[in-house]
Amino acid sequence: MLMLASGGIKDDCIITKVKDDDFYVVFNGACKYTDLDHIHNIKDTEFKGKDVSIEYNEERSLIAVQGPKSQSILETVLGF
Repeated sequence: MLMLASGGIKDDCIITKVKDDDFYVVFNGACKYTDLDHIHNIKDTEFKGKDVSIEYNEERSLIAVQGPKSQSILETVLGF
């Protein structure tokens, strides 16, 4: 979740730790630019002077299939 400094929740997102110093973040599609701005603001304030970089990539996406039938739907679509 993207957190506010005051302790509230700004938006939900998915964060995967790839390596000790490398994270993959998937934003909510409808809020991606707002969330990306928020992350840049945190980088520029709380991590100022640190070796932190952000790479934005629209070549990848996430499809979330949810609900009680999601497993059978995915098995049908993927063929296994």
